[in-house]
Amino acid sequence: MRTVGLLALPDTRSFDVAVTAEVWSVDRVDSGIGPFELRICAPRKAPVTLRPIGSLVPTHGLDGLAGCDLVVLPGRYDPLAPVPQSVVRALRSYDGVIATLCSGAFTAAAAGLLDGRPATTHWRLLPQLASVAPRAEIRGDVLFTDDGSVLTSAGVVGGVDLCLHLVRRALGASVATALARRLVMPPAREGDQRQFVEAPVPSRPAQAGIGSTVDWASGRLESPLGVGDLAAHAGMSERSFQRAFTAAMGTTPGKWLLAQRIRHAQRLLETTDLSVDRVAHRCGLGTAANLRRRMHSALGVTPGAYRRTFHTP
Repeated sequence: MRTVGLLALPDTRSFDVAVTAEVWSVDRVDSGIGPFELRICAPRKAPVTLRPIGSLVPTHGLDGLAGCDLVVLPGRYDPLAPVPQSVVRALRSYDGVIATLCSGAFTAAAAGLLDGRPATTHWRLLPQLASVAPRAEIRGDVLFTDDGSVLTSAGVVGGVDLCLHLVRRALGASVATALARRLVMPPAREGDQRQFVEAPVPSRPAQAGIGSTVDWASGRLESPLGVGDLAAHAGMSERSFQRAFTAAMGTTPGKWLLAQRIRHAQRLLETTDLSVDRVAHRCGLGTAANLRRRMHSALGVTPGAYRRTFHTP
């Protein structure tokens, strides 16, 4: 992987351009990385506007993509902005590796490149990507996907993870590790993008019995509550409570209770210095081992890794 093409379209995100340039345009031959040639390819040779700031002068037309080992599709400020048919044709005829950064997946989708493939993007854009690429396998719990010839990345910084992965795949782990060291970042981040998703506070159900039980349980997460306790508080049989709760909340009582405990654990890890054992006890999950298992299943990350990422002293 020596020649890399960056597709420049109007309102391309300047961060994605910077990531691509940082990895494949900076001279690091003294560290055994490269050399690389970075081509800026666009439908026209006129400067291309970037968002939120800057512009980019193409070095090649779309025909420059043909000689590249890798083509990078950066995100655009408006992911749903039209993609010129000349670009669609060029991408469909290109027979090398294509990597999308963040919302660049929408450019690949416009060319039909995601059909039948796993794909991801920023977590806030996942529903839109599923709409424009209905034949893709949309994955919301990964930092990037690799289907051989088409790779996609999640979020803006997820593009850095994907670029390091591409270097590792093409040039080996030692080169990727050396590059990560130069970038002052880990060769591979822990967890996946689920840990970065904003978890909104669930709305209080209108049903009086269910609403009061939700309030009651939310204030007692440290206690060993079960579905039977929630049903008893609501004055219902477990079967009736299960039906009423699921209809009101859109999930079962057991799943809701577990989700609230994980949310509480996240808040404690973010805002306190409590040990993982104490956090597990305070959120009602009992042991550190159980908390680790539950958080890894729900967020793809351990409590320790989550705290290192989000803790505010």
